[in-house]
Amino acid sequence: MNDSGTSLYAFTLGVHHVELQAHADQSLSLWLDGIMRKQRGEGGGPAWLWTNVELPFEDHHLVEVRRDAEGTLDLRVNDTPLDEFLADQG
Repeated sequence: MNDSGTSLYAFTLGVHHVELQAHADQSLSLWLDGIMRKQRGEGGGPAWLWTNVELPFEDHHLVEVRRDAEGTLDLRVNDTPLDEFLADQG
């Protein structure tokens, strides 16, 4: 959605576009509808990014990204792994 980094994941949550990007300084950024909400983890170390997504009828979703010291990414929506959450939505 934005060319400032390399897209790692992108998905739609209701009417909103969510994207996770990696940057040259090894930081991660979390985008919602083309607006950067958080950027953390310069140097490639552990990082935690999050944003709240509000859907119609006050349906709130917490999108979280965690990167551990080994560089493993864990993406969750409302504490459910992203792949499982998206499968349940389809």
